[in-house]
Order: sequence, then C-alpha cells, then structure tokens
Amino acid sequence: MSDYKEVLQKNGVISFTPGGISMWPIISNRADTVIIKPVEGRLKKYDVAFYTRPSGQYVLHRVMRVNPDSYDMCGDSQTAVEKAVPAQAVFGIMEGYYKNKKYIDCNKNFFYKLFVRFWSCSVFWRRCLIKGLSILGIRAK
Repeated sequence: MSDYKEVLQKNGVISFTPGGISMWPIISNRADTVIIKPVEGRLKKYDVAFYTRPSGQYVLHRVMRVNPDSYDMCGDSQTAVEKAVPAQAVFGIMEGYYKNKKYIDCNKNFFYKLFVRFWSCSVFWRRCLIKGLSILGIRAK
C-alpha cells in the first residue's frame, strides 16, 4: 500500500475505509469512509487527527487537548488518553466522512459537532456509557 503521507502531500486529499474500533461510534470498523486533508496550522480540540506513532503505525484519533508543541489524543471508543503526541507526527485532519452513503462534514454539521462535544466531555462518563452499552449488547462494529 502507498504511504498515506506521501499520497496526501501529492494529491491534497485522501480517502480510505479505516479498520479498527477506536473511533466508534463516529467511524465504524471497515464500513465508513473518511476524507483526510493536510494539516494547515495547529489543530483544535475535537479535531480528528491522522498521525503516525514512532512505530510507524497510522492512527486516526480525536484531539482532547492542545499543548504548546504536542496534542493529547483519544479514540472515541477508548478511555485512555495518549499524551504528548508530537505536533510534527500529525499530517492530516479529517474533514468529513461517509456513513451509510451520507456525507457528514466535520466543520459544518451541527449534530456532529454537538455529539462530539457531548461524547468527548469526559473519559470517565464515556467509560460508564460504553460499559452500559456493552451490557445491553450494543458493541462497536
């Protein structure tokens, strides 16, 4: 597979269907398609960043805190915050995504913005909600 960073720099946009459940319920495993554009300037809290870990692994997670030269990140279905992700490791930002063939613009969709703020308000409450959903048999797909 091509290097995402190189393709993004060359084309100015990439789209792909992520694998994994770390961004559920916003992004479903191997079902939704994300649209990534290059980072221009600093990210803001609640942006979804596309970055690489030192191991070379690509990650799509939400910005939970903006630090002077790094970000604290967390997947939407995760409860542990990854602290101090270097700003230079981030090369893309999710502009939107397709869910069930419907495009959701991360910058313009009111319900997306509202949900993200509610969902991200507290990792503790998210842990409780995910546990409750699990008990009801509702799991990440």
